[in-house]
Amino acid sequence: MSWGVELWDRYDSVVNQVSQSSRELDTWYGSFFKERSKIENEYARSLRKLIKTYMPKDKKKNNEDESTQTNGFRLILVELGYQAGQHELLADTYGKECSKGIDDRLKEVKKEMKKNKKEAETIEKNLSQSYKSLDNRKLKYQKAHTELEVTSNTFKKTESDGTISRHEVDKMRAMTNKKTRESDDTKAQYAHQLIQTNKSQQEYYHQLLPAVLNNLQNLAIGNCEFFKNLISKCVKHEKDVAPIVVKCHEEMENVIGKINAKKDSEITINRLKTGSVPPADFMFEELMPGMEIKSNAERKNSMSRGRSKQALNVEKGNINYFQRKRELEKKIEAQESDVLKGQKEMKSLQLMIQTYTQNPKFGDVKQFQGELDAAAQKVQLLESELHAMQTELVDVNNTLENMKNQSPSINLIRREKSPSGSLASSLLSTQVSVSSTSGSLDGGQNNRHHQGPDSGIYLTGNTTGQTSEGEEDIYDDLSAPSPSTENTSKPSLVEKCIALYEFESDSDDTIPMAEGEEFFLIDDDQDGWTKVKRVDNRFFQDIGEGFVPTSFIQSLT
Repeated sequence: MSWGVELWDRYDSVVNQVSQSSRELDTWYGSFFKERSKIENEYARSLRKLIKTYMPKDKKKNNEDESTQTNGFRLILVELGYQAGQHELLADTYGKECSKGIDDRLKEVKKEMKKNKKEAETIEKNLSQSYKSLDNRKLKYQKAHTELEVTSNTFKKTESDGTISRHEVDKMRAMTNKKTRESDDTKAQYAHQLIQTNKSQQEYYHQLLPAVLNNLQNLAIGNCEFFKNLISKCVKHEKDVAPIVVKCHEEMENVIGKINAKKDSEITINRLKTGSVPPADFMFEELMPGMEIKSNAERKNSMSRGRSKQALNVEKGNINYFQRKRELEKKIEAQESDVLKGQKEMKSLQLMIQTYTQNPKFGDVKQFQGELDAAAQKVQLLESELHAMQTELVDVNNTLENMKNQSPSINLIRREKSPSGSLASSLLSTQVSVSSTSGSLDGGQNNRHHQGPDSGIYLTGNTTGQTSEGEEDIYDDLSAPSPSTENTSKPSLVEKCIALYEFESDSDDTIPMAEGEEFFLIDDDQDGWTKVKRVDNRFFQDIGEGFVPTSFIQSLT
């Protein structure tokens, strides 16, 4: 069914219908899309604000110190941020894209409406002119016919009247003939115009007006199809977003599954652990003549001098050996990476020097020699710092091991494993070392027993509660020992190395070397220097030995 056939007589109503559909598209549906865009935008903005408010602070300096719970919550908020991004895309779809589409459609409809209106006015004007011409022709024909009738009646009366001359009768006859011809002409013109007007009317109502109405129908259908496609596009965007949101939820589930309470408790241990050990058990104090037992508070003050420097430092928070160990391990890892990069840079520069030496036309090799020297010095400095950190790490590990060995819990385990009997008898046999039958005060004063440096509790017969200088030295010696140089492994003289670069000696304990010269390894690396001995005197007259930069040589084994 078409509007041109069914609604030929409702042109004004049809125009109003199309105009109304365009207004609805602009005000009603357009407002809906804008409000939906606003809702999506506000939701995304609220999610962003929520994420910003509850996002854990910046990651700790050490990523491994962050709990799986905190890290998992951070990742969940990140996924929530991705969801917010999808809602922002929907807001753009409902807002900018839909608004632009509606504006373009309204412009197109407005243009077509203006064109149809002009066309309708033109065909209506043409039909009106045809009607007007028909009326004019009809009026002329009617006037001519009336005049003919009057003339004919006058001629008949004149002809029948005998008083009127022959000349007058002929004159009236000629007038009658003239009016007859005029009437016939106007009649023919009227008939012709009638045919033309009927043709124009048929063309107007059966062709031109239906075409205009059908164009208006197409505009109304186009508005409906446009809305259909627009809302379908929005739904499709939502369907496209849905799998991404589902993926975010799946990732959240994976993150939740990785939250490990046991691991978090271990992280807390590593983050807070100091490496110190609990105090040891109190030792039995046997009274001698003239002695008295001090209260716990007095004992704490008087016995604090017997603690080792290490225990005091740990107690005051000056040294946290376990955390220092972790810090050193991270620094060593980073330093080793820097050393490796420096060595790669040296190899690259060495290759460039070799290439430019073999092909002088490439350029001056001296420019790379300076860079190689700078890189070698940098690597030497890095290796020296690395060696210092490794040495410190060994010291810290030894200190932690000593503290662990001096822990009362270790001693308790050892006593439990000992076949000497019960714990009480073991304590009495080990702690009570002063014979009650001696009766000698001097003997009691000279018997002093102490435990590990962290306990700080020992038995003394000195009534003043002070320790002698020698005793302080004894307790000071309980601090973590430094690694012995005797443990440093020395390579066999059969182990050889080769010089990678030329080196000029600038001190008595170093020796010069030429590139490609071979040496025996005398001692391992010490702060970036290695002690070597010449294999032969091909490059230098003396068969000397001394230190050379470690980064300048490479082992041949």
